[in-house]
Amino acid sequence: MRGLYIHIPFCQTRCHYCNFVTAAGCSPDIRRKFFEALSLEIKETRERFGRLSFDTLYLGGGTPSCLEIQEVESLLSEVHKAFEFEDACEFTFEFNPGDSDETKLKALYAVRVNRISLGCQAFQDNLLRRIGRRHTVRDIAETVSKIRRAGIVNISFDLMLRLPGQTVEDFRDSVRQCIELEASQVSLYDLEVHEETPFGQFQKEGKLDLPEEEVHARMYESAIEMLISAGYEHYEIFNFSRPGLASRHNLIYWHNQEYLGLGPGAFSYLGGIRYQFATDLERYLEKCTLGNWKNDVEDRLSEEEKETETLVTGLRLRDGIAPEAFVKIYGSLKDRLETLCSEGFMERSGKNIRLTVRGKFLAEDVFAFLVQR
Repeated sequence: MRGLYIHIPFCQTRCHYCNFVTAAGCSPDIRRKFFEALSLEIKETRERFGRLSFDTLYLGGGTPSCLEIQEVESLLSEVHKAFEFEDACEFTFEFNPGDSDETKLKALYAVRVNRISLGCQAFQDNLLRRIGRRHTVRDIAETVSKIRRAGIVNISFDLMLRLPGQTVEDFRDSVRQCIELEASQVSLYDLEVHEETPFGQFQKEGKLDLPEEEVHARMYESAIEMLISAGYEHYEIFNFSRPGLASRHNLIYWHNQEYLGLGPGAFSYLGGIRYQFATDLERYLEKCTLGNWKNDVEDRLSEEEKETETLVTGLRLRDGIAPEAFVKIYGSLKDRLETLCSEGFMERSGKNIRLTVRGKFLAEDVFAFLVQR
């Protein structure tokens, strides 16, 4: 399996927590320059790697739903000329509630978009305003109806935990509404506060009221309980899906398989090399225009590093991993795995080891302990 990710860096407004490579309110000239640069990157990638074949295509951002359909069609035309796609390709398009022009949605269906990732984040208008979102709860339901009328039935919902002022009851209500709207998948995201964002400034000034860890844990436990009871499969630490509708694109990442990322800030993993071509939009435009194809970030992974990454990403999944299969690193990790099992962070399931609920909530700490030097 191999996936293609294309980063669209434009938004109408920037959310208070956003640390992605995005820009709000860009001029038509900047947009034109971006697509010209992206066209050059596509051509250079084709020349370097040949006609790569992909099983999934994902347009993320940023806000791809703010694009004009002509921009999408032109981009896809270039992409299909450069690369091959499997007949059953999963094509995901990130969408903001409220960007619900039915003509655009029908056009997306016509170009074979078959999965929408909807940035709901919360189902309380006061929380949406607090985090800088420009949509309302009403927009979510209306957008879902329009997406389905356009013919796209696989809709994944994003929800955020640990928002300023968010209560367990707020979060449970958001999960309940995802279930009632028959989301194909629910993806959870912990709020991360980055220094250079508005929330980072609020935190520095002591004005960011975040839920305590106990409340945070109850939110996560509520999601597990409610979604599993509703028939969703908890297939990854923060992801729940209806049977057969797990994100194939994200599974590529979690199985540590190959992917190509195009656009500013996007990462790629091809031929054992993980790289980021350009770290921000301005640098991306400059490098593509000058034909400077040297990567800003590049890591050549050793066989041990590949095994370590595959083990850690595999532990994110429901079934976990068979540790003895990782022949290059198992000897050095065996005692740590036993320690994590004895302390209740992991458990054995046949030949596999997997995270417990407690281990999932503290996964980053578990992984840091497991792979420490």
